[in-house]
Parts: sequence; C-alpha cells; structure tokens
Amino acid sequence: MADRVTMGDVARRAGVSTKTVSNVLRGAPGASAATRQRVLEAVAALDYRLNPSASALRSGRRGSITLAIPTLQQPLYAALAEELMRAADDTAVILELTSGEAEREQEILAGSWARRSDAAVLVPRGLDPASWPIAERAQLKAPLAIIADSGPPDVPRVTCPPEAQVELVAAHLLTLGRRRIAVVGSSSRADRWTEACARGLRAAGLRVDTEAVVRVDAPDGLLGGVEAVARLMHVGTGVDAIVCHNDALAAGAVSALRRRGARVPQDVAVVGRGDTESAVFATPT
Repeated sequence: MADRVTMGDVARRAGVSTKTVSNVLRGAPGASAATRQRVLEAVAALDYRLNPSASALRSGRRGSITLAIPTLQQPLYAALAEELMRAADDTAVILELTSGEAEREQEILAGSWARRSDAAVLVPRGLDPASWPIAERAQLKAPLAIIADSGPPDVPRVTCPPEAQVELVAAHLLTLGRRRIAVVGSSSRADRWTEACARGLRAAGLRVDTEAVVRVDAPDGLLGGVEAVARLMHVGTGVDAIVCHNDALAAGAVSALRRRGARVPQDVAVVGRGDTESAVFATPT
C-alpha cells in the first residue's frame, strides 16, 4: 500500500514551503499567481487530499456546529434543523438529541460540545437557562446561542416574545367571539410561555380559569394535546377555545375534540404555534 501523500510532498514538488502550500489551500492572500499555480499543479499531480482531522488540530477549528434539540418528532425542531443546515452551507451540523433532560442540557451549557464543534445552538426544555451559574458561563470560550423565551443576559438568545404572540391570539379569539379559553403548554421548568400566554389573554379581557391552564409532560407530540383535552373535559371547564404551545399539541387537541363529538372550530377553536407545514395543510388549518 502506497504511503499517503503529505503537504510536505506537495511543497517539495512545487518548490515552496509547507506554509505556502497551506496558505494557498486555505485561500489566504500573499502567494503570487505563479506560486499558486505551481502549488495547485503539484496537488493535482500527486492527487493530494487534505486530512480534515489534522487540519482541525492545526487550526483549532472543527468545521461544525452542534444543534441540541429535545426531539425530531416535533415538526418545529425538524424545520429548525433543516434551516440551520441550509444556512450553514458547507459547515457540518451535528444533531444532539437531549430528550428534554435537564442533565443533558446542562452538559451542553457547560460546553460538552466544544470538543467536536466550533459553536452550538441549544433549544432547552428541561432546564431553565436563566438559572445557569455565571461562573460556568465564564468558563465557556466557544460561542453558544440558545433559542428560548428566557435566558441569561450575557448569552445570545433567539426568541419571539410571548407578549407579541398573545396580542395576535387574543385579537383573533375576540373577533371569533370566544370568551372562555384554555392554555396548553409544557410542564418543563424552562417553559415561560404558558403562564405568559394565560396572563396576556386575561389582560385582553378573556377568561382563563386556573384549571384551564394545562401543563403536559409530553409537549412535543400529538399525545400531549389528547391528554390536555381529556383533562379539560374531566374538570368541566366548558372552554370555547384552546391555545396550544405548538402545532403538534394543537393537532392532538383537534383529534381528541372530534372523537368526543365536538366541532372544530364551530364549538371549540384551536390555536397552534409554529406555522409548521403539518398545520398549514391540516383541516381546519
């Protein structure tokens, strides 16, 4: 078996230093057009292939981004992964599924991904990022961003403020003539949306009873919506609209309501969150 061609072999054939070869292959400025041509001809002649692992060791960069999400069963998370991969272009995206477990999310916040990636994006569900100790954040050198409704002020965060969403929802429900509303969200410590939604709807003049605020342990799938409807029916809230934390919960709620003979949206209106493809093509949308 022939020995693997090295950058030194390319340098000797082109009559330049290995540093010059590295600069040319990285696209760095400085080499003349003639020198670049000799290097590229040597690369082609020797069929030289860059060793990504060795390159990462030299540069300190891994060429990848870690995306830590609870699950891929939630369409919103799958859509997020696709958009990040598209935006990253040639940069690899490593998916890490946390299952919404606080311990695994804590590991991400502490930088467990830094050994394999240059940056990370975390969508927390089991852990409240606002409680992340400042001392631990100070030790993390590589860039980390979170997608959450709340978080430490010194960590980059992407969010859509719940208050802005609730204003739209409240106006829509008032237009429909709905008055008694249920809110379905997550039982996670990281969830700030559910209470903010209930508070905002009440401020808009809608009735949201305490027993009509339902937090489920499985907020990423249809079963959570089915569970929420069962609990609402059990306590007899008599709501005429249900506002859900995401589209998957909304789809489960619609299915459960129909099985119980309720008409959607005539008897009970259901609002989702996320604008996923499944919601756009659902009936009703």
